Amino acid sequence: MKFLTLSLYHPRVMRGGAQYVAKDLHDAAAADPEVDAVMLAAIDSRMFPQYSKTGASITALPDTDNEFLMPGRRFDDFFHRIYDPRRNKALKRFLEDHKPDVIHLHHSLWVGLEVIDLIRNTLPNVKIIYTLHEYLAICHRQGQLYRYHEGGICQDTRPDQCVGCFPERNVDEFILRRRGFKRAFAMVDEFISPSQYLKDRFVEWGLDADKITVIANGHHRRRPEGWVPKHSPELNVFGFFGQFVDAKGIDVALKAARRVAETTEREVEIKVFGGNKEYATKDYLAKIEAVLDDAPEELIVTEVGSYSRDNVFELMSTVDWVITPSIWPETFGLVVSEAWDARRPVLASRAGGLDGRIIDGVNGFSFLPGSDTGLAQLMEFCIGNAEVWQKMAHEMPDEITVDEAWAAHKALIAR
Repeated sequence: MKFLTLSLYHPRVMRGGAQYVAKDLHDAAAADPEVDAVMLAAIDSRMFPQYSKTGASITALPDTDNEFLMPGRRFDDFFHRIYDPRRNKALKRFLEDHKPDVIHLHHSLWVGLEVIDLIRNTLPNVKIIYTLHEYLAICHRQGQLYRYHEGGICQDTRPDQCVGCFPERNVDEFILRRRGFKRAFAMVDEFISPSQYLKDRFVEWGLDADKITVIANGHHRRRPEGWVPKHSPELNVFGFFGQFVDAKGIDVALKAARRVAETTEREVEIKVFGGNKEYATKDYLAKIEAVLDDAPEELIVTEVGSYSRDNVFELMSTVDWVITPSIWPETFGLVVSEAWDARRPVLASRAGGLDGRIIDGVNGFSFLPGSDTGLAQLMEFCIGNAEVWQKMAHEMPDEITVDEAWAAHKALIAR
């Protein structure tokens, strides 16, 4: 079987959950003796000019086998289309040269919805699979399904409601946007969703439920054989791992920690392992600074900076509890899998795909999205609670591995 992975970016160009999932599955396919695997990653050539070559629309990623980059220069982030005839001509030739039996799309950002048209016209019999990593087809607000002007998760995604978030656009534009996505998606054979919540939202939006299969994102286990989890003496060290952006709720975690420090006068430590701080809004950064102003000395906040998958296990092991305080409905949350790999219980908001994964008292605890009061109560309960920590750290089940995820994908293809 010839298998082509077509993704947004590549982890070597820009880190991100969708990129890692796509690359992991490509690697698993490449290791399968029954599969001839190729990966093609679309990128913004203006942001990463070092990967662009004059006169070439598709280039090999240095020091790789069968991994390629497809730079683009003009992307419409509303209608998700690339206006580059030369690039599309090169992609058509690439498809004709490789003749894949299956193409697995992992995004439309910098890939372009018209690519699905091109694939179907170039290779009429190819099987097209599309992984729904987030809600971008449904929501123009970075696919977050969060109404910032109201401060809550979006439950009504009809075009006349979208103008509430984007008053500069009209209803007809959102109707055309939705129509463009649905027209492209009609040419896809099968969809994959990493969580039931994400599937349910797309079924509500208009996709056929029978065409969406739920397969959790696999992860590479980095826990050494025989490794024994340990905690800090006071069990009071909490960690945040993720993007330093508005929807991730770092301010919620800091408010909760401050509340605990003030009311209990016990030392509370928060370690923030957050990248892409430059993409956070100024208002959000000001909100975080306001939380930390005149904070009690019992509150210790350490901003560690970005991290990678290569050292996340060691970093997870430096905290007792991992906090995932997202205010938007997370589709899956790879960081949760990484926390459980390091046997760290997770305190997560009951938002989106996180809600179905957290089992209170088994692998963590959950609280209402955006509720610093609810999180503070959990943190106060967790601090010093060795009995609960030991039980969860030693009894929580593992998530599926990348190889198990690939086996599920392969079974879907076989069907």
